[in-house]
Amino acid sequence: MILNANKLVAMKVRQVLIFKSSVKTKDKKNFLMQLVKTHLPQIQDATVDLDDEDAIFRFETEECCVDYLTNFLRSYGIQVDFLDRFVVA
Repeated sequence: MILNANKLVAMKVRQVLIFKSSVKTKDKKNFLMQLVKTHLPQIQDATVDLDDEDAIFRFETEECCVDYLTNFLRSYGIQVDFLDRFVVA
C-alpha cells in the first residue's frame, strides 16, 4: 500500500504463485481447472504440470490470497502447498 495525501491506496501487483499439488491425473487436473474457472475469477493463466513429480500448480493473479486458495481447494479434496511467488513486470 502507498500513502498518498493521507490516504492509503491499495496497489495491485501482478504475480505468479507456485504450489506443489496433489493433482496426479488428467481428470483431477480438469476438475481443478473447472474450479478455478468457475469459482476463482481472480486467477488467470492457471496450469498444472502432470509430468512433474510435484504436480506443480502455477497461476497469475493480482488478488488471490494463498490461505484462501489453499483452504478453498482443500474443501474439494485438492491439497496444495505454497512454494514460491514472484512479481510479473
